Amino acid sequence: MFRTLGEHYRAFRRRRKLETLRSADAAALENQARPDAGRVLVLRHDSIGDYLLYRPWLRRLSEEVRKRGQHLTLLANAVWAPLARAWDADCFDELLVLDTGRFMTDLAYRHEVLHQIGSKGFGEIIYPLHVREPAVETFVQFLKAPVCIASEGSLRPGPEYQLLDAGFTLLLPSTPAVLFEYDRNREFFENWRRATGLATELPQPAPLQLPTSVQHAVQVAAGTPYIVLFPGASARRKRWPPRHFARLAQGLHQRYGSRYRLVLAGSPADARLAQEIAQAAGPTVPLENQCGQTDLPGLAALLAGARLLISNDTVAAHLAAQAGTPCLVLLMGENYGKFFPYPPALLRAPCRCLFPPSQEARFAQGDFSRPAHDPDIRLITPARVAAAAEELLG
Repeated sequence: MFRTLGEHYRAFRRRRKLETLRSADAAALENQARPDAGRVLVLRHDSIGDYLLYRPWLRRLSEEVRKRGQHLTLLANAVWAPLARAWDADCFDELLVLDTGRFMTDLAYRHEVLHQIGSKGFGEIIYPLHVREPAVETFVQFLKAPVCIASEGSLRPGPEYQLLDAGFTLLLPSTPAVLFEYDRNREFFENWRRATGLATELPQPAPLQLPTSVQHAVQVAAGTPYIVLFPGASARRKRWPPRHFARLAQGLHQRYGSRYRLVLAGSPADARLAQEIAQAAGPTVPLENQCGQTDLPGLAALLAGARLLISNDTVAAHLAAQAGTPCLVLLMGENYGKFFPYPPALLRAPCRCLFPPSQEARFAQGDFSRPAHDPDIRLITPARVAAAAEELLG
């Protein structure tokens, strides 16, 4: 009973929030520039890993848009906008940066962003996300663009979602089954091409790779190879414990000594984790702490030059996989197949995933469905990781 009441209350709160945002969006977009058929807006407000698996399709979309004589504007999450500027500036004519969290909570900021979007006079809106976010997309229904295309996505049924869908002129079909995110983006692009009258035959997938500028930036100090340990992750439950990383570092140092430097990498927010690892590992284990010392392009270069990455389920694993660096990913496996494991056809180097024992048992039986409860990543032992790392290091 109490659970049902709680669910009803949360649903009520979501509806009220969407109503507030809808009213704010209507006011912010009351005065817009006349739609220009030559201007296309692509909305991508999701995470860095999502963007990395969308990049090949952004490039293809850009080619098609420019063949039609149109200009492309990319609305980018502020988290990965620096990568878009550094790596994909040739794909768009303009970049609009969105602080997604602030956009959903700060109405003044939201009004400012929407006023800027409305002043551009876009004639076509493309929203390729499969996991759509109602608190972000409510504004689309108030844009005057005559063409607004989105994926059917994974939105739940209900009147509020029907209202959101009504804001688009075309919803492209999406496979209900779990797809690797690269393939999900391919599905959207193929359906978009079909809807716009273009041929849908596309080449077979090729291994993903980062721009050549990343390889040019790789620097290996004194020629000594190194292993990168990446302890951070956006969600606490996805983080392998610092004490496990410390035991792993001890084992790697004992096994390889000075053959490999051990580098801790991450954002400034991961500095505390790095400090815990260093303290637990002890003064006899040399650890180079580079948390917060690199921007995203710099992190990509660091990983591209590594002999091995050992990481949680986070952006570092995607960067390494696409840089051709062997990597070992420690993850819960609750979204098996969506971001990891990578399909072999997309890899140029091994990318091995380790899951909690309960998940390994389910996968061995062919059960890849989402578990009823989050698996405990702490149950992946340092000994298992060390053995897998030794295999990858050869």
